[in-house]
Amino acid sequence: MKKGIRIIQIIMLAGFCIFFIIYNRAAEKLEEGIPEDIVRELSWFSDRPLWYPEEWSEEAGSGTGNITEQTGVKISYMIPEDNGDNRLSLMIINGKLPDILSVSDDNMIRHLIKSDEVWTIEELMRTYLPSSHLLTDYPEDMKDKLIQRDGDWYGLSSDLHSPDNQMKYKEIAPFYRELQQQGCRLGIIWNKALLKRLGLPSNGPRTEEEVLAAFAMVMEKEVTVNTNPVIPLLVDGRNYQETTLPILCDFFGAGWTDREGRYQERILADGSRHALSFLNRMLRCGYVEPEQFIMKPYNIQRTLNSGQVLCFIGDVSRSGIDPLEWVSSGVILSDNGSKPVLKMALSPACGEMTTFISKSCEYPEAAALWLDYMTSPEGMADYITSCPGEWWPLLDMDWYCSIQGKPDARDMAWKQNLCAFARMPEVTVYDSSELFFPMEEEDFRNLETAVDGCVKVHLNSIIMAETEEEFKTLYDSFEEELYKAGVKELEERKARIYRFRMK
Repeated sequence: MKKGIRIIQIIMLAGFCIFFIIYNRAAEKLEEGIPEDIVRELSWFSDRPLWYPEEWSEEAGSGTGNITEQTGVKISYMIPEDNGDNRLSLMIINGKLPDILSVSDDNMIRHLIKSDEVWTIEELMRTYLPSSHLLTDYPEDMKDKLIQRDGDWYGLSSDLHSPDNQMKYKEIAPFYRELQQQGCRLGIIWNKALLKRLGLPSNGPRTEEEVLAAFAMVMEKEVTVNTNPVIPLLVDGRNYQETTLPILCDFFGAGWTDREGRYQERILADGSRHALSFLNRMLRCGYVEPEQFIMKPYNIQRTLNSGQVLCFIGDVSRSGIDPLEWVSSGVILSDNGSKPVLKMALSPACGEMTTFISKSCEYPEAAALWLDYMTSPEGMADYITSCPGEWWPLLDMDWYCSIQGKPDARDMAWKQNLCAFARMPEVTVYDSSELFFPMEEEDFRNLETAVDGCVKVHLNSIIMAETEEEFKTLYDSFEEELYKAGVKELEERKARIYRFRMK
């Protein structure tokens, strides 16, 4: 009997030992952010559809599958085609944010931080992954810019490019260095085949008069492709206010600083009125159809690749074109003699988007490990394997350029399309590095919100005016509303900050 009890005790003791060994190993995994044999699904939200990833694959050997194997995380994407900021606002109201947030809207970034909705990178990593490379090798010059803008280091910048960051990688070939320095994602491009067919210059028309004549020729000759009428000009769909309109403002000389280098709200500049007038004229002449202004990015890409479009003005870098079939004329030179301007960050500056980890995230240790791996060379190499040729919000541009081989014909075509604007001798380049404004005061934020809202409400009706007289009436009314919204006060406050920085 005693012998039987002894055997049972030994078995129980062995069982407890095995349990504690397994428990301790699992605990070690949890401390490392990798739950034992568990894959955590995290949601990744973007407030703008700037990239179109395929569904996250866990298949062994795939790029995203390897990321899941290394981090224990798989991703479900949340990338609305429009109204991303409104959708994110509703999520905040409902008290449940996505786990990972890639945000471009400055007001939304301020709100997320002010409402304590997101982790600081320092606190997240020191709490859940003290060994993270982000704590030791994230470029100090870029971190300083993010802290200057946000008050602390809350997020990671997209399009990472800075002197400190470049020191981490091998020397970039001159071809890609020039692409980094001169590339502009917004621009004007022309269909090579249609230029040749119409007998137009091989690099496309350059002056405003020549551009209008080319569009008129398409209409008068009733040019078709596969029996479908050629579209003289395609604008960038529902994103036109962030892409087509800004680059037209640049073409017609409306920058964020005036000729004397003083800050200005460029919507008040003559060049901005010219840009709106140009778009209105395109509509009144039938060169652009009203439906274009509500097209989704997917439909823009499909239309561009149909062979039916003569000219496109908008986000060239994300247009989905075959670059070998297109050429950029660089600019539209204004009939009134105003010189084009181009803003470029001549020193480290925050990228177009910033990526945050939400405090609503149920598995912050998993998010920390995923973020650490996704920003490492190994993680970026894995992701690019699953999304070849794609941009994404955590892409390190200095790393990406450092791994490129000898440029081929497509690379050279992309470079021509993206760098033509900066290479035009008529263009004045100005530094945009200091053109950001933290707006810690609530009344300052309210001013900008009011002005931005006024712009968004009025632009469509101005552009759609049926006559030149109606355009003038609507534009004058728009200016009055801008002044009522406080645009001059906003301009003066930003100008004071800008003058102080530029001393």
